[in-house]
Amino acid sequence: MRRLPYLASLLLAASCAGAPAPSLPATLQDAGQNQSDTAIAAWQLPPPTVLGGKRPAQLYLPKAYNGSQALPVVLALAGYDNTSADLDEWLQLHQRVESDGFALILADGLTDTAGAPYWNATDTCCDYDDSGVDDVGYLFGLLDELAAKVHTNPKRVTVLGHSAGGFMAYRLACERADRIAAVVSLAGSGFSDAKACVPSAAVSVLQVHGLLDDVMPFAGDDEAPGALEMLKRWGGYAGCDLDSWQAQTAKLAVVKGTAADQATVLHYAQGCLPGVAVELWRLPHADHYPSFTKAFAELAVGWALQKAR
Repeated sequence: MRRLPYLASLLLAASCAGAPAPSLPATLQDAGQNQSDTAIAAWQLPPPTVLGGKRPAQLYLPKAYNGSQALPVVLALAGYDNTSADLDEWLQLHQRVESDGFALILADGLTDTAGAPYWNATDTCCDYDDSGVDDVGYLFGLLDELAAKVHTNPKRVTVLGHSAGGFMAYRLACERADRIAAVVSLAGSGFSDAKACVPSAAVSVLQVHGLLDDVMPFAGDDEAPGALEMLKRWGGYAGCDLDSWQAQTAKLAVVKGTAADQATVLHYAQGCLPGVAVELWRLPHADHYPSFTKAFAELAVGWALQKAR
């Protein structure tokens, strides 16, 4: 099953409002107060805005970044037949960089013979031309390049992806869990065969999924496991008590609509390794392209930035 493109009508309009003078969050300001001038000189200034060479990826940093703060990193991956610019316009990710103080990489898959950007994530998603491109190597190469040029925190790397990008986020965690603190998957999934993923460490996982999704069904299909199966797998990797799955009473307001449309938060409440969380935001009336409010990016990115390995 091909993971279909965004509906243009669901893309959120970019804000044209002015912004106050940039400043780093207090936590990052504090982290840099005792750094010497020689420490700042160790990093490239001015920092780059593009990574990846012939396969470029857009980089956003806080405007006040001066090399003294070790920034957490968010690597964002779009779904099949979509670009990182589409994903950013939908979720408004780069607008969070200033307020939350992190480095954002917007990476794109290669384009297939149908003209669609794709990721070679699993055996079913989404290298339909069987190109065999090494997207794992490419994406970790971006993280390596960033770390060589910008003062980042290697213990606080999040991969956020939608649909095929969610598949790719899980794939990176399968391959190098020692380098990933958190995965945020919007309607993503993984290998049909659980034995194809043997992570070397526990990773925090947030799965966001609509019950009305008919592209990557919540319950899964013959090409990929459903949301609950993916969380069960990653809960197991984290040592969670798989019988401790429970829902929070209060709903999370992250989509346009009524209170009945909002997310139910479920998680493993016991047994998970310290600092590791495995969580689901279940959207009862959402399809593959939820109509998120600005609060979604604030809460989802905020959730991820609290995680460290």
